[in-house]
Amino acid sequence: MASTYPDIYGFKNYRYNQWPYASVQVKVVGWAVKDRSTLKGDDDSVDIYAGNLDEGGAPQCAEPCGRFFHQDGDYSQCPGKAAHHYDESLWLTKGMGFGDAGGDWGQRLHQEYFTNALDEENLHIYLHEVGRTFGLDDFYDWTPTPDVGGFIMNAGSATEITEFDQWMIRDFWRHIKNRYGY
Repeated sequence: MASTYPDIYGFKNYRYNQWPYASVQVKVVGWAVKDRSTLKGDDDSVDIYAGNLDEGGAPQCAEPCGRFFHQDGDYSQCPGKAAHHYDESLWLTKGMGFGDAGGDWGQRLHQEYFTNALDEENLHIYLHEVGRTFGLDDFYDWTPTPDVGGFIMNAGSATEITEFDQWMIRDFWRHIKNRYGY
């Protein structure tokens, strides 16, 4: 019987092993800036955090609204409560050079790379760091099997998400899906 599911990133059947997502929706829920004048116009569709700086002086969204800070799901101290929480953050840092990072809190990238690559179809460093946010392993000095070519989680070996990357996220899902009733 032919699959009735759409072709998602090259997979004919995205429901492999009860994988529940045909796509992942991304919604920007806030902006963090040092000074409100950085943003032009009035946009009340998202929360704006102005002057809320971390210990290094970088702007950040309110910690009471962040999933990383409240893994218990308690957003009672967040202005706007749970409806205004964020799951991850993208932290752009000027002059950072190499040393981008990703984790369960989000991604930190050098601003020059990110803003200069906005017109590109695949921001491969960003994609690699998002993979880390999703729990994928880094492969800097070894390849899981000898017949695998480049893939986004093997930094520098691919500039786009490959079929192998897709299988890695599904394998990760295989190990955690019972936590979510699958």
